[in-house]
Amino acid sequence: MAYEVVKAEFRTELHARWSVFFDHLQIPWAYEPVTFYDAEGAPRTPAFWLPQQRIWFDAKPQAPAWWGRFAMAAAGSDHWPDCFWGEQAEHCLPVDVPEDWQGLPLLAEGPLFPDDEYGPWQLFEASGMRTHDDEPYQWTMCPQCGSFGATFWGYAERLPCGCLDDREHNKVEGHSDKRLLAAYRAALAEQWHPDRAFEETLLLPTVREALVGQAGAAAAQESCTGDCQSLWAQRCQELPQSAFKGTPDPDTDRLCAQCPGFVCGQCGEQPASALGVPCRVCEPVTLLSENKARQLLNWRVDQLASATGQHGRTVNTLINESIGVKTRKGISLPQLGAALTYVEQWLEDPSSRLAGRPAVSSADLNKLHGAELRSLLTTYVGPLAKALRADIPLVQQRLNDWMDAPSRAEATDEQLRDAIIQAAAWLADPETYYAYVTPQAIEPGGLPAPVHTKPAPADSSCSLCAVPVAAGELIGRMPRPRQPFVTMAWQCAHCLFDRRAKPRLADVVLRVFHHAFSGSSTVPLNKAEAQVLSEALARVPAETANVQEACDALDQGIDGNAPVMLLSERLALAAVAALQAAKAATDAHDVTILTAVAEHLSQWGHDPQDLDKKGFANVVLWRQAVLANAEIPTVLSERGGPFWV
Repeated sequence: MAYEVVKAEFRTELHARWSVFFDHLQIPWAYEPVTFYDAEGAPRTPAFWLPQQRIWFDAKPQAPAWWGRFAMAAAGSDHWPDCFWGEQAEHCLPVDVPEDWQGLPLLAEGPLFPDDEYGPWQLFEASGMRTHDDEPYQWTMCPQCGSFGATFWGYAERLPCGCLDDREHNKVEGHSDKRLLAAYRAALAEQWHPDRAFEETLLLPTVREALVGQAGAAAAQESCTGDCQSLWAQRCQELPQSAFKGTPDPDTDRLCAQCPGFVCGQCGEQPASALGVPCRVCEPVTLLSENKARQLLNWRVDQLASATGQHGRTVNTLINESIGVKTRKGISLPQLGAALTYVEQWLEDPSSRLAGRPAVSSADLNKLHGAELRSLLTTYVGPLAKALRADIPLVQQRLNDWMDAPSRAEATDEQLRDAIIQAAAWLADPETYYAYVTPQAIEPGGLPAPVHTKPAPADSSCSLCAVPVAAGELIGRMPRPRQPFVTMAWQCAHCLFDRRAKPRLADVVLRVFHHAFSGSSTVPLNKAEAQVLSEALARVPAETANVQEACDALDQGIDGNAPVMLLSERLALAAVAALQAAKAATDAHDVTILTAVAEHLSQWGHDPQDLDKKGFANVVLWRQAVLANAEIPTVLSERGGPFWV
């Protein structure tokens, strides 16, 4: 079971507190699951539906005028109690409540929440809740079976379970059951508006964050547009009847047409956490508040200690390590969810501790920052080293390489999140790690497969060709190159996949630049690259020095059909200079790259900054210094190099 953070929105804080009350008792509830209508179509929406008890419950400062008519219809009664709901209610129209939604209606009237200090309902004028024609009703529990419900004065013998339905039991006060009192206290302990007095906030709209034991629940809530409709339903609306079969298509009647998520297969109107899982309206579940989650986690620790034979302190230490903390005091709700998920997975097989880590959803990762992310990433290093049979420093270096950061301390939040996701993937499938560190051989004239791709988190530009990249577009990184080439940052999709098979003039010019940068005496070009360069040189006057020789070399390589031809550095540099002098580039991006390349090649030739080569270990370092100290920065000087292109 995976625990994820979800948000529940309530019209009032009073409703939010009642949801905590029900959750503490593990009573499933649905909030405003359906709206009923009176004879003139006016909407009537009660707050809580408790499906197991078939109870409608609401809490209001004062009874709405329509509640009496709704309560009568919900109870399936034809009896209207005179004077019970007041004169205004007498004039309200009947409400239609289908039989499937009928049950016991209860209204807690008053701007209060039950406080068990003087007895839960002592401060309420009615001493409890009102049904459609009677009062007071109170929540109660059976002392024998634990059945929950509401009865007149909370007498437990009146519960449907029938455990106390005999002559020996009379007026058993189940309303003071210690479990109920604990639930009242738990609901009162929650704080959503800590800067204001309690009595001032009970009627304020409130958003409650809690954990739910459903994998995918957070993503479903995050992606939902509030207009759920299955692809099948959309197809039925848009296409004529003859275009499809009359029975639902199992591949489309659970997929949402409005977002990337799923639609409930029962109602077709609410988001579902996964395929085939009903929504929380059709099959309500309980939520875990922070306090309840901590209690559950402590209970699970005791179970684990008993099942594994380990000391509880040892189990606690392992759990804390799994979420990257030394103590659980003050941890966030997502971290609590991760710890509970880890414990549940471990409990499934108590004989061996899980080698992996529970998957942390993107939504939960986005709630962590800085030190929290670094701590979480640290918890993966040891298990990864063990699973991969590698030294810990090496694993740390691989993760730093993956992030493209010198160390975790210098990594951004986005880089840390990427590393956590990848560490979890390597731990789940070590073969993907080996594929990363030992990439496949590259076909002559081709490109290596990217080691990391993802949607761009924000607007940026390609680290190689400098083309703008919009947020959401695919970006990626190539394998770590051999010396003297340096690692490139994120590249655009064209540079990742097409720059050699479908090269632009800028791609070929960049290839010349970076191979010259590295000190290579030749520039390897495939047939497509040679053709692009040859076509560009055709626009240069034939009498230009070395151009004809370069064209002849290119044509010879093209005609030879070799996968790769080697163009000498002398001819390659001459070709770039000729293209720049003749302004042979027509595309704006090609012009920008060609101008920058020609400028830097010229700087390396005459050293305008008078940097002494003897002060550098090799020519590549000297060229890097010349590039970095350019008086007028270009798109290339900002990126560095040399890159393996």
